[in-house]
Amino acid sequence: MGAHPSVAGAADARRRIAADRVVYAFDPGGAPVAEVAPPALLTVEARDAYDRACNALDVGAFMAQRVPGRMNPATGPIAVAGAMPGDTLHVHVQALRLGARGFVATTPGTGLLGGRAVDATIQPFDVDGDAVVGPGGARLPLRPMVGTIGVAPRSGAVPTLSLGRHGGNLDINHVTTGCVVHLPVRAPGALFAIGDVHAVMGDGEAHSGVNIDAEIDLRLELTRGAPLEWPWIETAAHVLTTGVDDDLTEALRIAQAGMEALLMERLPLAPAEARALAGAGMDLRLGQAGGYGVPVSAYAIFPTSAFEV
Repeated sequence: MGAHPSVAGAADARRRIAADRVVYAFDPGGAPVAEVAPPALLTVEARDAYDRACNALDVGAFMAQRVPGRMNPATGPIAVAGAMPGDTLHVHVQALRLGARGFVATTPGTGLLGGRAVDATIQPFDVDGDAVVGPGGARLPLRPMVGTIGVAPRSGAVPTLSLGRHGGNLDINHVTTGCVVHLPVRAPGALFAIGDVHAVMGDGEAHSGVNIDAEIDLRLELTRGAPLEWPWIETAAHVLTTGVDDDLTEALRIAQAGMEALLMERLPLAPAEARALAGAGMDLRLGQAGGYGVPVSAYAIFPTSAFEV
């Protein structure tokens, strides 16, 4: 893969996980492609979310080869030695290196406006310095992020296009270089997988971000006996808590409850104090709105500067 040098420097010496084996579901019965002992430094190759089917810009061939359930490939699963249910896996995203070209496919029935007629096309977006160049020569600021990141659920297989307590297709722009994603381990070995990198994606992903091949540098750490209910994310400037449900209001409630619990842990606060602080400083935002037949997601975001007391 041709890496784009403006995104990050060359990966340092670390274990490489190739994208020749991917999964289309997070599954506690999945056979791992590798096992690592935490703390572990990895470089993970990721295929674009279209599984490289757009490279030829042949929309007819793309539409003909689409198979339900084989979308959003994630590299893995990667077993984490010693990880057991009730532990927390900490995923440090250290660098993202993008391929030279990404794609957005406009296909009938896809996205928030999928019910409105649109021609089936493949739109290329070329990485050019700190921008991507799309239709009409429009330049969008480069904003690389990881869309799908998660571990196996406790039972059953969950498609990588979906999301839930295990993580999955979170599609939150804050999952980028410098963040830490905290994931609740629900199956032995965690069975971590990652993919669906975007060169740029609008918040909420009303249709699709710019899907692109990438290399992701990671550091995996494990805390034993630290159970989580939902994934949460940490950046230099913010903490984010997530919520997923078929109903947007309930997803927002889950995200707020997670934030109040985090505030009580960090400061610490009484429940009434956390409620007041959340109302004063927390933003609630829509997560995944594309209407891909997956639950609605939301997240709460709060400034880390409030913890500097």
